[in-house]
Amino acid sequence: MPKNPFDASTLQTFGNAAAGHDGVLSDSSGAVVVKPCTPAEIAFYESVTAEHKELAPHLPTYMGQLSLSSGSAPEAEADSGTIQTATGVERLHGKKLATELHIVLENITHGFKNPNVLDLKLGAQLWDDAAKPEKRARLDAVSNATTSGSLGFRIAGMRTWKGEAAPEVESGLKDFVESSGGYFVFNKMYGRKFSADDVTEGFEAYIFPGEKSQAELERAREVLAFFLGEVKDIQSVFENKESRMYSASILLVYEGDLDEYTKTKKALATHRHSEEDEDEDEDLPKLAAVKMIDFAHATWQPGNGPDENALKGMRSTAKILKDLLDQTEKQLEE
Repeated sequence: MPKNPFDASTLQTFGNAAAGHDGVLSDSSGAVVVKPCTPAEIAFYESVTAEHKELAPHLPTYMGQLSLSSGSAPEAEADSGTIQTATGVERLHGKKLATELHIVLENITHGFKNPNVLDLKLGAQLWDDAAKPEKRARLDAVSNATTSGSLGFRIAGMRTWKGEAAPEVESGLKDFVESSGGYFVFNKMYGRKFSADDVTEGFEAYIFPGEKSQAELERAREVLAFFLGEVKDIQSVFENKESRMYSASILLVYEGDLDEYTKTKKALATHRHSEEDEDEDEDLPKLAAVKMIDFAHATWQPGNGPDENALKGMRSTAKILKDLLDQTEKQLEE
């Protein structure tokens, strides 16, 4: 990390193999992202730090805010409420936000060699009380036509590592998937094609990007068990909070390179059992991560009870993960 990683002179336009990143910046280490934001998102993160510390482990680490003039850093425009972070995942676009206000957050995908990323946008209602009638109507139409309405979430974007010699995209997926830099990058329309009856296919494409070999099944079992535990933990915390989070997402990440996954697993096991002095801040590789993101439309609402709009999506996600875990364990036993 540079001595002053958030100085405009050290920042650069964030870029990876997944998608465009209008207005999103990173430091030279790649450990943080700096993105345009609304005052509401800053307020939400600061309130978590001050008053809701039990939520902090489930969010990207908040590192403060910056004011960057349009001339001091590349592209200061982004999409309000649906800003693309370091995930490289395309999400539903809102109006353009031209602002000098930026939030500095942990890059969730830092520590992975080739991260597989799944972005699940929560809620059947995707707009907040400030939304104009035409925006409400547009987002309601999206919700009603997708799993947002039926399950309380939809796949907003996804990318999976296919290897340096990535195969060609199947003809039936060419409207939804682009092959880029060894990844399959699934656009925002991919998740909109699913119904409650077949959305599991999207999860399977994420968890099993290659053939279901023994090694892939074993990784899937470990990753699914971790994802399920984390999602249920997030659900449990928010069941005890009185909040409203419109267009927030759950981000699921795991190491997409199977050889790297195995290597990292061994390295972490060795580290845990080492008797050497351990530094909690040591930059260790990662196997998987789950975080809540996108809080441009998040508020605390004491007296109004838990956010059932978002919780419905969490519960649906947990059920799908549990079903896939059960199926994977059954396949491993056969």
